[in-house]
Amino acid sequence: MPRLIWISAALALCLLAVGSGCDGESGPTTPDESGDLGGAGGSTVRGSSEIPRGLDGTRWRWLEAHCTEGPLDLSARGHAAELLVSQDESSGAITLVTDRSFSAEDCVQTTVMNATPPAEGMSDWTMQEVARVAVPASEECYGRPEDTRPGTVRTSGQLLEVLVQRSQWCNGLEVRMVYAPMEEQPLSEDQIVRHYAALFTVGNADAVSDLFAQTGTLLEPFTRTDTGDPFRHTGRAAVHRWYSETFASAPWRALRITEVESGQTESGAASRQVTWEYMDPRLAEPLLGRTEFTIAAGEIFEASIQLTGEPTLRPDEPAEGEGDAEGEDASSES
Repeated sequence: MPRLIWISAALALCLLAVGSGCDGESGPTTPDESGDLGGAGGSTVRGSSEIPRGLDGTRWRWLEAHCTEGPLDLSARGHAAELLVSQDESSGAITLVTDRSFSAEDCVQTTVMNATPPAEGMSDWTMQEVARVAVPASEECYGRPEDTRPGTVRTSGQLLEVLVQRSQWCNGLEVRMVYAPMEEQPLSEDQIVRHYAALFTVGNADAVSDLFAQTGTLLEPFTRTDTGDPFRHTGRAAVHRWYSETFASAPWRALRITEVESGQTESGAASRQVTWEYMDPRLAEPLLGRTEFTIAAGEIFEASIQLTGEPTLRPDEPAEGEGDAEGEDASSES
């Protein structure tokens, strides 16, 4: 089993660096091209401080890639990608959730990158990868996350371009990923599972609960009940409240998928049983568990969290049950 790799959503650090992976290979030291961004045909242009608007909720299909030196050919690896964009309309800040597959390597990734618009008088955005999920859970598929880099997000006609300076994709030169608009369609069952794990790591309660149907339910073993059964949170609002409280309890968290099993419920809905390892600062070692998802029409109708191991807390953490009045209050909710 590969050694654990965690990304802290708060610190956005990669604690384990590998020499190569799904996002390109490391190369020799190259010139620092800060302030230049790769353009078509190998030309370089300055980043644009203009903030594109109206991107929230849009989806895009990967079309082509370019390095500063010219086109980046990914066909040998069977590369394909879809991009889901969320945008804060007040600040223009963008979150890019990318589903990327390499069919020749039997590898699928989901990454979350925050793109922060430039400060006044500056031209470069800040591009920060904050979560990564890989299936299978191998070092080769996981690859090496991009460090925080300058870059930009811009529209060009009907296309969307994402540029990152000093990228692994281009051995330290700028990469430009070009996307075409996609027709509106639900996320696949496997996309939903990976998005759930990635957004859980980021701690985005809004985005996680939005994966659930309005009438969706969450069963979890952490809230106390009189019978000792898992507590059921019914409806998207209740699910959102639980995730908000859970994410607020730790400054960072990481959820790593180790296995995904596909199935079907008796009613014909798709099911996914996801085995995972969870880590946060309170734990001395990863917590083991699994979540069973019932998914239909691109939404989670039920998620049932089950523990397969006991949490091992750090010595300075309170034992289970100490200071847990909030859990007792939660169990009294209707």
